[in-house]
Amino acid sequence: MMSESRKKGFLRKVAFYAFIIITAFLVGIVIFNSFIIPKLVGRGDIVLVPEIRGLSVESARSKCSNAGYNLKITAREHSAEIPGGAIISQIPQPGEGLKERRTIQVIVSAGQKMIVVPDLEGESLRQAWLTLQGMGIRRGKVSRVFSYKDSKNSVIGLSPCAGSEVPVGSQVDLLFSIYGISRTFLMPDLVGMDMPFVKDRLERLGFKIGRIVNKRAENGFPNTILAQSPVVGSAIKEGEAVEITVSTVK
Repeated sequence: MMSESRKKGFLRKVAFYAFIIITAFLVGIVIFNSFIIPKLVGRGDIVLVPEIRGLSVESARSKCSNAGYNLKITAREHSAEIPGGAIISQIPQPGEGLKERRTIQVIVSAGQKMIVVPDLEGESLRQAWLTLQGMGIRRGKVSRVFSYKDSKNSVIGLSPCAGSEVPVGSQVDLLFSIYGISRTFLMPDLVGMDMPFVKDRLERLGFKIGRIVNKRAENGFPNTILAQSPVVGSAIKEGEAVEITVSTVK
């Protein structure tokens, strides 16, 4: 039988040779993956494409240059979300592999599209709304004034005023002149109704919200009407102002 000292020596040799074999195997894998495979498939200079969306052109160009890429602007488009001069999109996408010294193509924001508010004075209310809608302007509120002069009902003012530049999708309010005497209505009961809904309806009918008073209400929903002036059943003329008290939880 093998003595104890010879057995220990044998085990040390086995461990040493096993260490050498494992180390050589791992080194071979590293060399194979790092040098041989890239040479075989031609991907030795592949780099991940950086994320440049939302950056300014200058920052994006610098980031691409540091990663070994060129940057090319292929188009400029209007955007309501991305500020002017920033990158909207890129090709290839971030994280894709691309050889160095290749080009990343980008679309750059030209900012929000602006349009000029047209001069609508003298137009009918319907024609004014159709014109604004065709230009991409949203319908705002209408304030009505009554004229005793013998003239047709027509737009006499805009807000923002004609000639102003506004972003597409902006809201424009109209001041509308009506020939004749204002009509008289009985004030409806608004208590318990939703304030935004009531405000929109009143303004569309030609009334104004003169003042909105906020009042804390522990058990009510926010924006619920708690009180009104004029009171229910009162006479109110077309175009007059209404004051409402609204619940708030703060």
